[in-house]
Amino acid sequence: MPESSPVGDMRKFFFDVSGVVEYVIKNDRYSGIQRVVVTLIVQLADLLDPEFLYLSWYEKASGKYFCLKFSEIGKDAFATPSSMRFAFHGSLTSSDHLPILQKYRTKPAKYYARRTLLDLAASLGREEYFRRYDMTSKSWRQMRRTKPKTTRLTLNTQLFEDIASAKDHLILLDGAWRPDQIRVFQKARDAGLQAHSLVYDLIPILTPMTCDGTAPGTFYDWLLSSTKYTDRYITISQSAREDLQVFLKAHQVQIPVTAVPLAQAPLPAGPEYHTSQHHEGPLSAKISVETYPFLKEVLTLDPELRYLVGGSYVLVVGTIEARKNVWRIAMAWKTLLDKGHTDLPRLVFAGRPGWLRKDFQALLDITGNLYGYIRVIEGPSDEVLRLLYKHCSFTIMASTYEGWGLPVGEALAYGKTAVVADNSSLPEVGGDLVEYCDAHSVESIAGAVKRVLDPERRAQLEARIATVDLRSWTDVTKDLLTALRAKDS
Repeated sequence: MPESSPVGDMRKFFFDVSGVVEYVIKNDRYSGIQRVVVTLIVQLADLLDPEFLYLSWYEKASGKYFCLKFSEIGKDAFATPSSMRFAFHGSLTSSDHLPILQKYRTKPAKYYARRTLLDLAASLGREEYFRRYDMTSKSWRQMRRTKPKTTRLTLNTQLFEDIASAKDHLILLDGAWRPDQIRVFQKARDAGLQAHSLVYDLIPILTPMTCDGTAPGTFYDWLLSSTKYTDRYITISQSAREDLQVFLKAHQVQIPVTAVPLAQAPLPAGPEYHTSQHHEGPLSAKISVETYPFLKEVLTLDPELRYLVGGSYVLVVGTIEARKNVWRIAMAWKTLLDKGHTDLPRLVFAGRPGWLRKDFQALLDITGNLYGYIRVIEGPSDEVLRLLYKHCSFTIMASTYEGWGLPVGEALAYGKTAVVADNSSLPEVGGDLVEYCDAHSVESIAGAVKRVLDPERRAQLEARIATVDLRSWTDVTKDLLTALRAKDS
């Protein structure tokens, strides 16, 4: 049941989703910020009276700011970028009814080549082409004939200014960079709404050397402009709160800042319809899960990935970029190899390509992916990430700066310890459940890795993890709601 509101409280909560609505046009997997936005809104739907929970977003084409009740769209619309794309944009891509080809959605040439190959194989009865997908040629032909069972939502959108009233809450869960968006928020503030801005980190300001192009200046300008329409800031860690307070003090601005740390939770389970790796096909249905659980789990994986998760590896999750310290992490592996530790597990980087990674790529190119010890998995699906977390020895997050560090919390939720940098917010996430290192020292990273490679030390940390009550998304949303209502009490 939704959390009860104060007697006579008719204030509405508008959660801005402008960034996510735009993001899902071209992306099929939520990244860190989008996942946080979606998870918080869906969780808050269980705590707030649905009559007063709204979504709001800026439509670039019309230049208007719209809103609608969350109940009109529901939780299912937020399950995946694909479902959200369909709800807000009314469009399904050609691969949305062929989930096994989802990974080719943004690569049309490969998508149509693969689809044509499977069509041809089905016509010739070449069953070997379908085994890797846990399918038969018959089930492929049936899938090709079946259209997605999705009903187009008719959104009852209204102009924000027609619905919002003084003392209502406007919650900005993502940065609003455009001047026209900022004008909308300033107008709402002037109309008496309480505006809350969520700040994830001050990375472009504190570590501008890890950012590309004009990002540091653009971010600084946005953060400063946000002081004109923000009543309360919310940060995702105590560390980020302290950083933001320094910024506000430098500009002689007095706005309260509340820290609402994020969760230490596993990846959310995706809906069956969008699961491309683990659908129950005719081959996997025959396997005894009690006797051969691993076989059933990896049957339809790409052979290279199946080989990888069946061996020993250490996992690095996150955008492959300078701030994530990928070059130093790779050099730590090389350092250990050069010292004769040739029995090292593989080092797996899983994430999207990001900024300033030329030194990392050069190392891989010159050494042949560090003699085969390093594997890079670009843009893994949530299904693949779950498997990687589940079967890894431990994880590494040796970033030079983080606003929180979701991969550390995710690893803990899967019972895995980590090698973690001792800076910014990361100790808040890892506590005494991980091994720490100096992010700027290759030797320090290598030393921490060597310690956790010791089975006894790793078992000690994993045993400690098993006894701890990790922070859930329910905990986060309850704290967020308390922060949003802080001025109401």
